[in-house]
Amino acid sequence: MKKIIKFTVIVLHLFVWTACSDYLDIKSNNRLAVPNTLQDLQALLDNAEVMNIYSTPSYLESATDNYFLTDSRYSSTPEQQKPLYEWLPVDYGFQNDWSISYQLVYNANFCFDMLNEIEVTAETKEAWNNVYGSALFFRAYSYLGLLWVYADTYNPSGGNDKPGIVLRASSDFNIPSKRSTLQEGYDQVIEDLEAAIAYLPEKPLVKTRPSKWAAYALLARAYLSMSDYRKAEIYADLCLEIDDTLMDYNNPDDGILIDANVPFNRFTKETIFYSDMAVNFRLHVPTTGSYVDTVLYKSYDDNDLRKTAFFRSSEAYFRFKGSYSHSSNWLFSGLTTAEMQLIKMECLAREGKSDDALMLLKHFLKFRWDKNHNLPDFGTLSTGEVLDVILKERRKELIMRGLRLADIKRLNLEGYNIVLRRKIGDRLVEIPPNSDRLVLNLPPDIVRYFE
Repeated sequence: MKKIIKFTVIVLHLFVWTACSDYLDIKSNNRLAVPNTLQDLQALLDNAEVMNIYSTPSYLESATDNYFLTDSRYSSTPEQQKPLYEWLPVDYGFQNDWSISYQLVYNANFCFDMLNEIEVTAETKEAWNNVYGSALFFRAYSYLGLLWVYADTYNPSGGNDKPGIVLRASSDFNIPSKRSTLQEGYDQVIEDLEAAIAYLPEKPLVKTRPSKWAAYALLARAYLSMSDYRKAEIYADLCLEIDDTLMDYNNPDDGILIDANVPFNRFTKETIFYSDMAVNFRLHVPTTGSYVDTVLYKSYDDNDLRKTAFFRSSEAYFRFKGSYSHSSNWLFSGLTTAEMQLIKMECLAREGKSDDALMLLKHFLKFRWDKNHNLPDFGTLSTGEVLDVILKERRKELIMRGLRLADIKRLNLEGYNIVLRRKIGDRLVEIPPNSDRLVLNLPPDIVRYFE
């Protein structure tokens, strides 16, 4: 039986009206003022406090092996969040990853509904297109994060009729919602992004706005998580053709001070689109007591400048400090040219183009390696070994970006057998590959509305 949600019942858990607060002032005639001009709608999407800041799911890091808690830190963790550390169902309520993500979906759909009432003229076409394309991008961005959190892994071999997420096409509260299949969810992400490309400018006015550059990047990210490596490479290439700039970690003029406690500016030269993670689940947040996995930390060569830029010593361990958010508390989750280059490398290696993949990797590492020391000598590697090296570089570069969980899921489908472990006192908690425990349970206060 299809699972149906009465949208009016769960609206308080899906959408918050914060983004509209500037517009919903009561006028003297007691009618509500709502955004109904192109300028209003653009302002709605430009509200970075809603659309970009704390806007992506926190579970995507809290459920990973990038960090650990000491026994004393675990003991002081709120009781309702302790199960999360063991990948057990969590009793959590509003505000959460589900509601924050659907707030963006609501704002996007509200724009679509309002745009239907606005006539397009030669003078307004550019502004209309930007609102429309941006709304498509934001909806796709939210759906992809929701799929990674609340649905099983996409399997390119089929069987994607498992429960997915709620797909909304309107802001009308009276239209019932149903939970889609996994396949329908990914189809909607791809459809929205492919449509957005035709309406968005090549590059954004500010990096909190979507663009063709960002849409190509998000398509590459989405296809990678679907293990469609041919299409992931195509869109990574299209993105990098627009701009493939990297920061040189040797050069302070590039906006990096590797020894500082906050090494990066908020909008780096390689940032394509800016967003950062919510903090509903905070186990992984460095400022609340998490430490970087010790094996992961040791995997960085001493001449790798990321080892200094990303981490700081704390007691006997190390904490992460290398977010592109200009904060150790706000963890950057946006799109970068570095991520796109790593996607391209991986796809090249999977196609058997090992020499091309290794050449791109060496080019990339020049921007991350101490210029006073030689790059690592990879010697003669097989195709499989090149892929393994690139996957390790991907994990080291993209730590604490909300990408590791999706990587674990897709790689385990391919037989990588990544086992997640937590040591809690005398207990060892292990999660075997392809476990459904990596799918977050829906917020308990809305589960009862599913049949």
